[in-house]
Amino acid sequence: MILFLFDKIDGKLEGPRKPIYWKNKENRSWLGFKDVEGLVINGSGVLNPHGEAWWKSVSLSKRPTTISFASCMDIVYNGLHHINSPRNHISIYGCTNATLSNLDVSAPEDSPNTDGINICLSHRIQILDSSIQTGDDCVAITGGRGGSSDINITGVACGPGHGISIGSLGKDNERDDIVENVNVRSCSFTGTQNGARIKTWNGGRGLAKNILYENITLIDAGYPIIINQHYFDNKKKHYFDKSFLKESGVKVDNITFRYFEGTSSSEIPIKLDCDETENCHNITMEHINITSPTPGKNLTAYCKFADVSSSFVNIDVDCNTNEDHQPHILSPLP
Repeated sequence: MILFLFDKIDGKLEGPRKPIYWKNKENRSWLGFKDVEGLVINGSGVLNPHGEAWWKSVSLSKRPTTISFASCMDIVYNGLHHINSPRNHISIYGCTNATLSNLDVSAPEDSPNTDGINICLSHRIQILDSSIQTGDDCVAITGGRGGSSDINITGVACGPGHGISIGSLGKDNERDDIVENVNVRSCSFTGTQNGARIKTWNGGRGLAKNILYENITLIDAGYPIIINQHYFDNKKKHYFDKSFLKESGVKVDNITFRYFEGTSSSEIPIKLDCDETENCHNITMEHINITSPTPGKNLTAYCKFADVSSSFVNIDVDCNTNEDHQPHILSPLP
């Protein structure tokens, strides 16, 4: 392992403008750090790999991430600007003790799979005081086979994008896909498809536990609060296969949504679409005030197979009124 490395990035660092000029096709990252301890990267520079040339012409599996940190410890990454990654902008994999702060990440709303920050198999990670605008999740946390834990996300302005997500977990029947002890505080969702989201696949194994979303500001967010235990690609042939839907899934336990304030572009801003076998356990909602940007328009909640305790919530969350036993299919927002 390399110890105590300092780097500074200023100015603009640009990638090839056409995928054909990408020479290192075996490397899935444009910039990568592996097995490094004590890495510090500061600066005000711009990283632009020109992902717009990749999005329509190259399949997702062959697109590179802008920058990745793998099996690293004690990392500081501060102040950089990311533009138009071919895939996700920043990847944190198998790392311990990393702080990412004062970042600016941007890609068009319709850019595919351009997550801001992906965290997997990592522990004690902080994301602080950053702006993330993408075509996918602003932040996505997955567990992998060793789990992710102790994640702190504070002061992130998300939007456009798909929200700050736990998951998806249990994809491709992966076992022991665990995420726990995550705190998301003082963040905002502006024009996002989702806000605070937990998404799991049927048939997988794992756990999402001890998750807190607190002090959240909403500006026309699509689905501000959403737990979906039936998350999977609707292009898959088993999407409406009832036998597949009855397979056991990832456990969801001890999830808290507290102090949400603002507007939602959806008529159903709270969706708890939980699994009939696993259910969602110990879901707490406190001090939630979500309204429509259209004056006088009533909003409702969808809740199925969830154990919910709520107080000071302006939308009635009744988990006994949805009689159908089929998962609620989430319609895309305009």
